[in-house]
Amino acid sequence: MFDFRRSKFKVLFLLAASLFGQTQTDLDTQRLYRISQQEQKIYHRLETDPDFYTDEDLEHELGEVLRSYSNYLSENPKDVSALILYGKLLRRIGENDQAFKVFLKADELDPAIAVVKQQIGNHLVETDNGKAALMFYLNAVELQPEVPEYNYALGEILHIFRDEFLSDQLFTRDAIDREMLKAFRTAAQLNPDDFDMQMRLGEAYYDLESPDWKIALLHWKKLRKATPDYNELRCQILDLHQARILVTLGRKQEASELLNGVTQPGLQITRQQILEEIAQHSQKSP
Repeated sequence: MFDFRRSKFKVLFLLAASLFGQTQTDLDTQRLYRISQQEQKIYHRLETDPDFYTDEDLEHELGEVLRSYSNYLSENPKDVSALILYGKLLRRIGENDQAFKVFLKADELDPAIAVVKQQIGNHLVETDNGKAALMFYLNAVELQPEVPEYNYALGEILHIFRDEFLSDQLFTRDAIDREMLKAFRTAAQLNPDDFDMQMRLGEAYYDLESPDWKIALLHWKKLRKATPDYNELRCQILDLHQARILVTLGRKQEASELLNGVTQPGLQITRQQILEEIAQHSQKSP
C-alpha cells in the first residue's frame, strides 16, 4: 500500500485552473476537468482532515482516479494536459518510473512546457543523472524564468552535482559558483516571503570556493530585521548564522552577544559549537 497520506504535497488548484478554462465546450475537456476535480476533492479532504480516509479508502479513491486518467488517455493519447495530471498523480503515489515515461511522452508531444521539464529533471536527479537533469532544469528556467521554484532547483542541481560537472569540464569553478548563486538569488528575489529560499541564498554564500562572508552577513542581518520577533526560532537561527560569520571575521564579542540570546533547546548544540570556536580563537590570540 502506498503511503500517500504521509507524503508532502500541495493542492494544485493553480495547475488545474491553468489547464482548463472557465467555459467548457469540448466533451473531452469537460471529462478531464471532472477527473481532475475528483482528484482535487481528495486532496482538499486530506488537507482539512488528514484522518478523513482510512488507508484502504484512500488507496481505493486514488485508484479510481488513476483508472479514470488511464481510460481517458487510452482514448486521448495525445492530450498533454491529461498526461501532466496523470504523471503528477503517479509521482505522488510513488510510481516514479511510470510517471517519468508519462512526462517523456508529454515532452515529446509539446517540448515547450516548463513543468514537464521540471518533472523530468526531478526524476533524473533522483536517479543520479545530473548532466541530463541540468539540461531539463535549464529549459524549465528558460521557458518560465519568473517561477522561483525552477530557479531554486537549478541552484540545487549546480550545487549537488558540482564536482561531477567540474570533472566533466562543463563549468569552471568560477562559472558554476556564479550560476549557482545567480539561481538562488533569483529564486529569493522572486519569492521574498519564502523563508526557506532566503535561507538557502544565505547558505549559498558559504558554498562558494571563496565564501563571501561579508555579503552573507548582510543577508542574514536583512533577513533578521524582516523576521517578526515573535517567531523566536527563526530569529535565533538567523542569530546563529550571524554569530558564526562574526567569529570567522574575528568579531568575537559581537558573536558572543548574539549567542546570549539563543535559548531555544533545539539550537543549543550549534550554539555550543560556536562558543567553542570563540574559545579556540581566543586561545590563539596574543
